[in-house]
Amino acid sequence: MSITWTLTLLYTLLCDVLVQALTSSSGTEGSLSPRHYHHVDPATGSKLVCDKCPAGTYVSSHCTNSTVRECTECPGGTFTRGENGVQQCHRCRSRCQAPLVEKSPCTATTDRTCVCPPGTSAEHVDCLQHPLCLPGWGVRKQGSKLEDVRCRRCPRGTFSNVPSRVLRCRTHTDCQALGKLLLLDGTDKTDSVCGTSSLGLVSSSSRSSDPALGGKNAQR
Repeated sequence: MSITWTLTLLYTLLCDVLVQALTSSSGTEGSLSPRHYHHVDPATGSKLVCDKCPAGTYVSSHCTNSTVRECTECPGGTFTRGENGVQQCHRCRSRCQAPLVEKSPCTATTDRTCVCPPGTSAEHVDCLQHPLCLPGWGVRKQGSKLEDVRCRRCPRGTFSNVPSRVLRCRTHTDCQALGKLLLLDGTDKTDSVCGTSSLGLVSSSSRSSDPALGGKNAQR
């Protein structure tokens, strides 16, 4: 009985030690600030916590027990985006090749960005011209550097009379609201045709032939 109790006690103590060790290790790693990085000093074997270098620079010398880390500006054609513990800057993307155009240049803190020119979208390695929405169709969603123009057929009461990559379907003119007569209904490709009221108006041909209106055949 005493042997069993002793083994149980030893097992319990061993578990406690392991849990404490794991908790301590986890807490140490988790407490590292995003603005710091670990470095093992080759001279002493000590695990040190060094300050990171700011964006646009790199670590030229790690910290030691008695000195802080040293930072050096990125040379031309290289960059680092944020605070870092790297020992060399990243190389910028090569110059943009046609048909791609440069959106943002290579700087000490940003990489060069190449995009398709306006009015085109990327298709594998090519930039393709956005398609036109034909008459009777309007733009549902304008194209981007990554996506083509999306068209939709003009619904009842709207129209589109020109090919376009940007124009949406337009509403037919409301002749009544303008105080005019609707002479011709609009379609998905044409606008409504409005005209003025004919009440009280007489054509010139009628006026010239009607004696009562002073035409050329009126009695003298």
